[in-house]
Amino acid sequence: MYRRLSKKIFSTIRKLRERFEWKRNIRRLEVTRSGKWYIALTIALGVTALASGNNAIYLMESLLLAGLILSGLQSEKQVSSVKIEFLRVQAKAGEPTTDWVIVQNEGKKALYCLEVGEWNDGEFIPLAFFPRIRGNETVRTQSKQEIRKRGTHRWDGFAIATSFPFGFAKKIKVVRRPGERIVWPTPLPAKRDSGNHRTGQRGNRNSEIEVVDGEIRKYDWTDDARMIVANQSFRGLGPMVRNRRPILKEPEVVLDVRQVPGEAFELEIRKASTLFYHSENADLVLVQGKGRRKIMGKQAALTALALIEPESNSELGKVAG
Repeated sequence: MYRRLSKKIFSTIRKLRERFEWKRNIRRLEVTRSGKWYIALTIALGVTALASGNNAIYLMESLLLAGLILSGLQSEKQVSSVKIEFLRVQAKAGEPTTDWVIVQNEGKKALYCLEVGEWNDGEFIPLAFFPRIRGNETVRTQSKQEIRKRGTHRWDGFAIATSFPFGFAKKIKVVRRPGERIVWPTPLPAKRDSGNHRTGQRGNRNSEIEVVDGEIRKYDWTDDARMIVANQSFRGLGPMVRNRRPILKEPEVVLDVRQVPGEAFELEIRKASTLFYHSENADLVLVQGKGRRKIMGKQAALTALALIEPESNSELGKVAG
């Protein structure tokens, strides 16, 4: 009987400890400078009240403790009464993102001083701030996060924070929802890109002629007489030829990735990406140790430029071996 009772007690203690650990993992508390002074004052008055036994000091101490409790309850209500959604737009390195942060207040009372951010490596990165959200209201704003490097940007989740009502501390609710996104390279400024040598060579842009089916027009002296349509010309309208239009071959951007990592390679990446930002129809040709690889389309090319890594001399030596 005693053994069963002891097992039950230990099981209850373990569940409480696990619940406390889980709660601690999804809640963070960052005490502000004013909050530290408030806590110091509370402790000092508590010691003074115990030493002197003065009822007035006890009353002041009770009010200070009540303020801490009220602050904790209000901040917990703030971060627990909202629903967060993100609408992510394609990001470019070194430029502010234009993602939309959507916050829905699921309660009937207004919320104040709410902050939404990204949670990454145990750090809160602010994305958007909402000074006031009315009850049952849905609001949205654009984030201005700046991601410095191209490539894959990952995060551990997002977080909701508030310092309401007294600003003693910032309570952070962490929602562990990992994710990642592709960050395209930064384009070069227009002034810098206008006169510089561009990466690779553009493709052959000599125009070719394509006959448009179902379209005819009057014969012009510059037209090839072999293009005259006899059965249409005999109808009394004079010589008629089929309409033609020029075709331009798609340009190509050639990038040699057999380089050493560094600023020079990153500059080549930016030059190549700038061409795709200015052109809707272009192809990317990557010159690698194993040969040439062609990537068609603007989005696919920019994604490849975001993820590409240089092939150093050691890597090329392994391939050759």
